[in-house]
Amino acid sequence: MAITIRILPRNKINSLAWDACIANSHQRILYGYSWYLDIVLPAPFWKWVGAVIANETGQYQTVMPIPLRRKVVAGITCAWVVHQPFFCQFLGVFSRQETLDPMPFFRVMQQRFRYGSTVSMRQQPDTSLSFDTVRAATTHTLALSVGYDTIYQNYTHDRKQNLRRARREMSTAVNWTIVESTDPEPLLTLFRENHADNIDGGVTDWAYAVVRNLVIELSKRNLITLRYACCDGRIEAGTLFVQEGNRIIYLFNAGSEIGRRRNARTLLIDQMIREQAGHNDADEPLVFDFESPEKLAIREFYQSFGTSEEPFWEMRWNRLNPVENVLRRLLSAVRSGSKIF
Repeated sequence: MAITIRILPRNKINSLAWDACIANSHQRILYGYSWYLDIVLPAPFWKWVGAVIANETGQYQTVMPIPLRRKVVAGITCAWVVHQPFFCQFLGVFSRQETLDPMPFFRVMQQRFRYGSTVSMRQQPDTSLSFDTVRAATTHTLALSVGYDTIYQNYTHDRKQNLRRARREMSTAVNWTIVESTDPEPLLTLFRENHADNIDGGVTDWAYAVVRNLVIELSKRNLITLRYACCDGRIEAGTLFVQEGNRIIYLFNAGSEIGRRRNARTLLIDQMIREQAGHNDADEPLVFDFESPEKLAIREFYQSFGTSEEPFWEMRWNRLNPVENVLRRLLSAVRSGSKIF
């Protein structure tokens, strides 16, 4: 009997059934939950739909979220295109079944949406699918089951040295402290003052609003650890960790020049690793995910903790007609000097 994959708009998705499928899937990860997608894909320029296989009782067996972004030129809506949102490194097909063929889901996505600006998936597409580009990417992870002593031994010499310096300063300086918080505003201020100018196109207010809304929702669900490193009463670095299931994600961070020179983020990351190392469910070994970006210097910093690379795949495709492609190029030209929205 043929299995039917349905594409459901957000208002037709049963959130309880969807989230139960994510939680009981073999691919479980924070990014797939309906409430998380609702936050990182805010209206009016973003939305998501779901590809769903359900059984006869309505229980979702396999699902795939498809993130969409609205393309607009001169105030005219052109199309909804598949586009990866911020704070969502990759998605994929989530299934209760042990064996999974994600290709029918990828095929349905391509058939329904003729343009994929970029989408990152945990599963690798095969050559039978007509993606214009498939690029391997990686995030950096640490297996925490081996315990802290073993993890620490795999830190590079420079990382160990910088950590010792940070610990020494923390233990001898009465004006250097670490505090826990649920307030994201200092973290956002640090990012705005020290990092935003290095982002191509800049960062607009809605992106900061996404972080605020994430912190609120994650705090309600007891999934968040937000810590600040302070010197002389001034916050110089902050780190936002999220633990859901067997994965701790280093979701967001920022630091001042003082925080960087004093290795504050090294100290904050190491503290979280040290606290969680060795805590495992027998069926789900705990993993620390640095959520690595493309920037080489940051990747090298994460590699210095002795990480391994975990792959995912970025896909693009274009089946637009000539007129639509002209509009798409016009949009790119219009937006080339504008901020991210």
